[in-house]
Order: sequence, then structure tokens, then C-alpha cells
Amino acid sequence: MDGAHQDVELTPRPAKKRRRHQPDLDPPEQLASISAHSEDNASELESHHSGRISPTKQLAYLEDSSEPVVYCDFATTTADIPEDVATLCDAVQALADGIGILGFNPDELAASTGPSTALDPRDRKRFGYAWADDCTERLKTGTMVSLKEVQALVTSAISHEDKRSHEAVWNEKVHQTLIAAALTTSFYAEHLDIANVKTATIDPPDLANQKLPKRVVDYAIVLRPNQLTRKAWETLQPVGNAGIKSWNHTTNNDIRSTPIASNIETKAPNKSWTDGKAQIAIWTSALFKRLALLQQPGQGRLEIPAMPLLIAQGHDWHFFVVSQQLDPVLKKRTTTIWQKIDIGNTRNCFDAYKLIAVLHLVMEWAFKVWRPWFHDLIGWMVEE
Repeated sequence: MDGAHQDVELTPRPAKKRRRHQPDLDPPEQLASISAHSEDNASELESHHSGRISPTKQLAYLEDSSEPVVYCDFATTTADIPEDVATLCDAVQALADGIGILGFNPDELAASTGPSTALDPRDRKRFGYAWADDCTERLKTGTMVSLKEVQALVTSAISHEDKRSHEAVWNEKVHQTLIAAALTTSFYAEHLDIANVKTATIDPPDLANQKLPKRVVDYAIVLRPNQLTRKAWETLQPVGNAGIKSWNHTTNNDIRSTPIASNIETKAPNKSWTDGKAQIAIWTSALFKRLALLQQPGQGRLEIPAMPLLIAQGHDWHFFVVSQQLDPVLKKRTTTIWQKIDIGNTRNCFDAYKLIAVLHLVMEWAFKVWRPWFHDLIGWMVEE
């Protein structure tokens, strides 16, 4: 049959219409979440990238290494808790219990909790607890973040949970906002900074267990350079094959000249809790190894102060402390991460103020404890 011949008995059909482009109906913030999700998936350096080894096995590798890294629970441990660990934990536990987290004067408190305010009824009641407001003690570490700002943070956090926002959105809109508010109101803000370390990698790589991914955390509290660190920087020797100077266990340009004082890992609500524990353990143990290399040659074992750590999972924030000690039986150095104090959350203003109070405490510790210790560590580099 001739291919050009048409069967007249076939029912004629209208030509297909080309489908017009449909406008995207997603709200702008959802689009931002999708965009952030795509960007994060494209990055091999994202903090929650877990590699091929499960987080549980990563923790097992750390426990079995020549210099073990172990988690130890405060409630079940039979070991002696170091004094500096206990001091930090006692202070944080009091704030987690809501003791002295507010620093409002009576007039401010009355205005904040009055019936005409938009304060959640539960918050209004809790703000009235006599043991929660203590201007004298609370205002030693920083000023109060305004109630309006905290209410906006809580509203944003609840909204992102309802929308099941991606981790990158939680980081930017909730976690980073909270940390920045705490830094801005800290009395030590001029000496400290918050570094975003999501794209940093452990370098030199041999500072971490070679069987494990070179995992990163999200944020670090760092020391701003001063006259001593700038002078010591001149004589600091480069690290790794790249021949780049760094105070830290990474040669990332954003933080190589600002010594890390504490680490913060943040997760979206649906991310693995165990994953975060593995990340902060790998990252912090590598930092401790780098610090040992900064010690003056010929000195004995480096004594590192107990360091506070924070992990946030969505709304909920948790406090840990990492310390090093010599195992008397195994005769080798063990890094212990003491867990954990559930500080509070961003579901209500009262708990959000707990988080700010703890962040202020950690920042005070970074200035009063870590900063002088680090200066002593590198002091030999500037001696005449």
C-alpha cells in the first residue's frame, strides 16, 4: 500500500496541542529548600555525608583505634569524671533546668509576661518562676536577646518543622540565627567568631583514622587573631603536602588562622542522631592530634582542657564535653566524649533562652579557659 495513501475510514483526530509551561506553584521558601537540597546533594563535603561505613561502625572503629575515642554516659560511668568536665556539666545542667536563664529586671519581666503580650501561655507561666530570673548572675556572660527576636526564632523553627525543611534551611534559618544572636549579645564577641566549616576537610588526612570518612561539622567557635597569634603565625610551620599553615586540623582558608575553641554539629529533625555523634567525634579527635603537634618539641604529654561540644537535631540541643586522659590499664591516651545534657529546644521561648544562656557560657569558657591555654601552647613560638 502506498505510504502516502490515507485510510478514509479512520476517525480523524485533532492535532496534539503543545502543553504550555505551568508556573511553579511552590511557595518561595519551599523553593529555597529544594534549591538548598540540590546544592547540598551536589557537594561531597556536606557535614551529613556518611560515606560507605555506617555511623555505628564508625564509632566502633574509633573505639578500637590505637588512640581510642569513646562515648561515656554521665549516669552510667564507673570512671572518675575529670574535675573540669564536672565543672562544665554542673553549670550547664543548672541552665538546662532553667535556673537563672533570664536576666530581665522586674519591669521588663512584667512587660514581657503581661496578658496583652503575644507570649505563649506556657511561657508566661514559666517566665514567672522565681528561680528562672537572675539578673546578677545571668548578665555576667552577656546581655539578653530581645523577646521579640526570640519569638521570631521560635515561630520560624516551628514553621520549618511543619514544612519538613531540608537541613540546609534549618541551618540557615534556625541554627545559625540562634548562634549568631548569642554571639552578638556575648560579652566576649570582640574576641570570638563563629565559623561555618561545612566545606572544610581534615588536612593533613592522617590526622584522622584512614578507615573513616574525613567528616566535618557545621560550625566552630573560634578565637579571633590577636597580637600574639599573629606573631606566632610568622614562625608556624606549614602542615601536610600542600605546605599551608593552619592552627587547626584543616587548611580551609576561612579558619586556618583562627584557632578552634569549640565545635557545633547541627541536624534537621529527620537526620540520624548517631550520624552526628560520629561526625563530631572524628572531627574533634583530629583537632586534638593537631594541637599536640603545636606543642614545643621535647615537652611531655600535652594536657588539653575539657572542651564543650554541642549537637542540635532540629529543635533539640544537646551538650557534650570531650576530654583526654591516660588509660591506667591500657597505658594509652583515650579521648572521652561525655554525654549528654538535654539543654532545651526552639519550640518555645523559655527553652530558647536556655540555649542562649548555654551558648553564652560556652563563649565565656572559650575566652577565659581556652584562649589563655592556647596562648600558653604557642608561646614558645614567639620567645626571643
